[in-house]
Amino acid sequence: MKLPPFLLAAPAFLLLAACAGAPAPAEREAKANEIAGANGFATATLQTARFDLLSRVRGAASSGLLTVYIEGDGLAWERRDRRSSDPTPVNPIAMKLAAADPASAVAYLARPCQYTGGGAARNCRSDLWTTERYGEESVSAMNEALDKLKENAGASRLALVGYSGGGTIAALLAARRTDVAWIKSVASPLDTDAFTTFHKVTPLSGSLNPANSAARLKDLPQIHYVGQKDDVVPAAINRRFLARMGETSCAELVTIAGMDHARWDEVWRSLASEKPDCH
Repeated sequence: MKLPPFLLAAPAFLLLAACAGAPAPAEREAKANEIAGANGFATATLQTARFDLLSRVRGAASSGLLTVYIEGDGLAWERRDRRSSDPTPVNPIAMKLAAADPASAVAYLARPCQYTGGGAARNCRSDLWTTERYGEESVSAMNEALDKLKENAGASRLALVGYSGGGTIAALLAARRTDVAWIKSVASPLDTDAFTTFHKVTPLSGSLNPANSAARLKDLPQIHYVGQKDDVVPAAINRRFLARMGETSCAELVTIAGMDHARWDEVWRSLASEKPDCH
């Protein structure tokens, strides 16, 4: 099957969904709601200046720390030659990871236009989940949402965990905040230029590249997990990100044997408790 450039840059499991025919947005939302409800998460919509962002929260930050999971890029394409009208994920992996985290205060944050109506939602357009998926509009809105989550939970510090493109967003957010205790990324393209070069596709115009601000993160504790069998975001892409960071004792790249791009919920319970630190 021949795929257009930006579809090639999407995670492999989303390519399969796009080609095979994805469930309707309501069905995708019901699946995520079931996971959230079964694991004690309360759902709320956070209004930011540009977008309405869906959040799910469990517990209160009695220790001062709120761990926030950021969703991946979602369903960017309905088929190989047509953008999706709604980026709500087919497989809400970040929600599954959040559900497996034993921390006392855990939040889940969807990306703009996910779970809120897709292209029909406030200020939404398909560029936001394709060429501008890591753009300033989205990052600024996510940053506003973090402020609201932090205030609502009574937290003083944030820990950010992002799956796939959610990790890209987490790194961009951490570079502009002073209240992030640590970050963890899971199968995330942290150097988007290296990512598009690897896949031989057009650069993500309108998006920000975390590698350009990597040096600001060199003193922040962080772990970046990659799958040994992940041919969407191989480890070499994130080695480029770490190289841009310069000398640091705070960043670790961890390769998980046998793991591909999509099955992280199967191993996350043991990884969730690992806390990044500086050696």
